[in-house]
Formats: sequence, structure tokens, C-alpha cells
Amino acid sequence: IGWGLFRSYTRGLDPLPVDQEQLDQFTQGGALLSGVTLFALLRAFSSGAVALTGVEAISNGVSAFRAPESHNAARTLTWMGTVLGSAFLGISILAHRLQPTLSEDQTVLSTLGRAVYGDDNLLYFLLQASTAAILILAANTAYADFPRLASLMAGDRFLPRQLANRGDRLVFSNGILVLAAGSLVLIVAFGGDTTALIPLYAVGVFTAFTL
Repeated sequence: IGWGLFRSYTRGLDPLPVDQEQLDQFTQGGALLSGVTLFALLRAFSSGAVALTGVEAISNGVSAFRAPESHNAARTLTWMGTVLGSAFLGISILAHRLQPTLSEDQTVLSTLGRAVYGDDNLLYFLLQASTAAILILAANTAYADFPRLASLMAGDRFLPRQLANRGDRLVFSNGILVLAAGSLVLIVAFGGDTTALIPLYAVGVFTAFTL
């Protein structure tokens, strides 16, 4: 982000050319498919909620921090918010400066990375590998926090009491098994298509944050 913004503001990096073929897939009759409507606002809210899903991961796991737990959790949450806000603002400005075309072949972040570093630059591949690693860690947070949250709810008898039991490795193994089984059902039902699964994820987060 920093190198791209530096190059952009020092006239070393011009806006990207428009890929009309790719753009036509997202437009109809020269107008974007989703305008400023209630649907667009709801979609923006759900997408913003997805970006904040790390908040409840820390909130649900306060007991896992070193003493003083609440103080360390609050510091972690502050740092996470700072990193998230800075990265979001920086990427938004860089995207506004470079104006990448939406594509079904690669993400906007990949398009920006290619523009900033070039196709065959090692830093571009490092960016992609780092993004993949972050996504893997993000997927793992559900297995770290859902069993813990389910155990708390099971202790209050809102969920089956078996979810509050710890396994041989001192983790809530029943919660992990339930989550793994649910994930398997979704992957099979949707054929592993991330284009179909990610909106489902946004709907779940939208519902949770709204309630």
C-alpha cells in the first residue's frame, strides 16, 4: 500500500487502462447492475460487517489472554482496529488512484499488486502468499472461537450441554466436530463454489450484527 501510494503520488504509477470486456460483465446497458438502492446499502452493510468479524473473536476469547485478561484483550482489539482501519483506508485510496477494473479472473488486490510490483516480481507473489495465509488464519478463528462460545451458551442451557464438555486435549471437541460437520455439508451442497459461499457468509454476519 505504501509503495503503491508513493509511486502514484510521485507520478510513477498511472491509472490502469479500462478492460472493457471485463467491465461489460458487471454492467448492463452502460449502467452498473446495483445502483444506490436499499439493496446496495444492505449489501454494503453486510460487507462492512464481514470486515469486522475479528472483533467478536477477541471478545469471545478474553479468558484465553494472559493476566490481566481484559487489559490485554483491549490492547489487542485496539491494535487490530488500527491495522484494519489503516489497511482499509490505504487500499481504498490506492484503488481510487489506480481505478482497477473488476474481474472474474483475479481479485482487486491482485490487480493492484500487479500494477504496483509487476507480474513477475517476487513481492507480488509474497503479497498473494500472505493473503492466502491470512485467509487460512481467518478460517481457523471459527474453530478456535465457536466451540468456546458454544460452551458458554451450553452452560446457560441455550445449546445442548454436550457442547460444554472438554475433550482429551482440553478443547471443546464436540463444538469442533459440529462445526466441521456443518462446514462439510455446506461445501458439498454448494460444490465448493466460493462465489456462492461468500454471500452466504455475508448473510450470516449481517444477521448476527443486525440482531
